[in-house]
Amino acid sequence: MRFVLYTSALNQDGYDVMEVSSIIKTSRAKNIKNEVSGVLLFDGMSFTQYFEGEADVVDTLLANILRDVRHKNIEVILNGSHADRLYKSWGMGYIDTSHQEIDIEKCIASADFSAMSFKQSISRLHVD
Repeated sequence: MRFVLYTSALNQDGYDVMEVSSIIKTSRAKNIKNEVSGVLLFDGMSFTQYFEGEADVVDTLLANILRDVRHKNIEVILNGSHADRLYKSWGMGYIDTSHQEIDIEKCIASADFSAMSFKQSISRLHVD
């Protein structure tokens, strides 16, 4: 199972926060079709997303994200593989962190970071 964790900023030179609901709706449909699971966090300006699936599908999705003009300052934090899915039933979990207390920067910057620690950090948050 391939996975990617990245951060980016919403490109506000033509897009606003209302675009995020469109991204989520489209992504959920595509992710179900392509058997991709994961979670997207959005704080009003920045995205942090973890997604997982078959290697070719994940590589294509990452390439699409890297070309997506709605994102800027994209930084891939992790890109690897593991035996099992972390988010078996989430075609695209969504968490708006703008009103919740979680330090995403600290979570993804820690020297001992792993995909499992990311899951544990967000497990206490409400997922749409």
